[in-house]
Amino acid sequence: MRLTTSLVVPAAGVTLALAVTAAGQTLPDSYIGGGVPTNTTILRCNGDDPAAIIAGCTAIIGSRQSGATMRSGALINRGRAYLRLGQNDRAIADFEAAVRADPRNSRALANRGAFHQAQRDFERAVKDYSSAIAVNPRDVEALNQRANVHMLRGDYDKAVADYDRAIGINPRFAAVYAGRGEAYRVAGELDRAVGDFERAIGLEPGFAVAFDKRGLVHSERHDYVRAIEDFDRALALDTALTAVYAHRAIAYAGSGAIERALTDFDQALKADPSDRPSHVGRGTLFLQQGQLDRAIADYDRAIMLDATFADAFYNRGTAYARGGDFAAALRDFDQAIVLDPTLLGAFASRGLAYVKAGEYARAIPDLDRAVLLAPGNALVLYNRGLAKRQTGDIAGGDADVAHARTIDPNIERLDTTPM
Repeated sequence: MRLTTSLVVPAAGVTLALAVTAAGQTLPDSYIGGGVPTNTTILRCNGDDPAAIIAGCTAIIGSRQSGATMRSGALINRGRAYLRLGQNDRAIADFEAAVRADPRNSRALANRGAFHQAQRDFERAVKDYSSAIAVNPRDVEALNQRANVHMLRGDYDKAVADYDRAIGINPRFAAVYAGRGEAYRVAGELDRAVGDFERAIGLEPGFAVAFDKRGLVHSERHDYVRAIEDFDRALALDTALTAVYAHRAIAYAGSGAIERALTDFDQALKADPSDRPSHVGRGTLFLQQGQLDRAIADYDRAIMLDATFADAFYNRGTAYARGGDFAAALRDFDQAIVLDPTLLGAFASRGLAYVKAGEYARAIPDLDRAVLLAPGNALVLYNRGLAKRQTGDIAGGDADVAHARTIDPNIERLDTTPM
């Protein structure tokens, strides 16, 4: 089960006090008049409460005394407030207006890019981030955001290049190390990944995502004790980071703590009932415990959520096969292979299901492919031997069975139901 989670850091707003100072427009309140925004108005536009931000920024935007830089900044902050209120149409209108007000404001371009990224319009997001970087090559946040989009698109080399560039500009930006570490993790460069996650944690000890990501590396290395420690730390730092429950569940399962794993999958699904991998993960634990009906129910849910989820069809096929419903199993294995022809384990399982169903001639091509994938798998060899014998190839069948026995002398006493 793949558990890649891209690190996304929203493009920041702007602090209008800085923009005002740069434009030479900050004056004591007693001297401000003629529609010039007061310091109080500027503070509201820079605040935390969405309603106050909208009121303060609207006053600045409507003032004839506001310069282009200040107006652009106020539009950005108001747009971000609208986003927090779920008013997406107003938000994008403000981001567009911010770019028109000051086309060289990299923050305006980056915030519009962040909006497109949230809408999964990655092409427009990259275009905006690239424009932001073009007008301000030292905009590390835009570099970080563009790298994150490259991650979401699976272009890890481009992501690392942008993370490297951002680190060269600001070597103390923790989120960039965490992002690059994730790129290394997904690419299988686990030592480099751990190094970056540890740099991120060193710069920001409360960085929950970095602990979670480092935990994933430990889990992939089967160091479940350290993985669980990192997942515990991540949840202690940020209880809203509910994806960690699924990650910790896998570590618990790997360490043999099945009940704890089930509890964590329950927590993950309570937080997000549409979490497809958690349905598959919990279903797999039920499958291992022989609770076939509960396993199939979880796989059913995953498939209802995403009819292109090949792993869910594959695992449900295994559950059907273990329950003796080989017709249903074969249908699911067929669909898994259609959806993902690289899912070679499905060929092994379909081959074994054909053997159990007595369709020996159809089993052999699938088992041939499985043997190429895993030539030392005694179960696959043994079942191919049985299939060959049943189709008249006695010598070939005997050779496969003999080979299987050299690998596992107890092969004939094993359950030969599909894995």
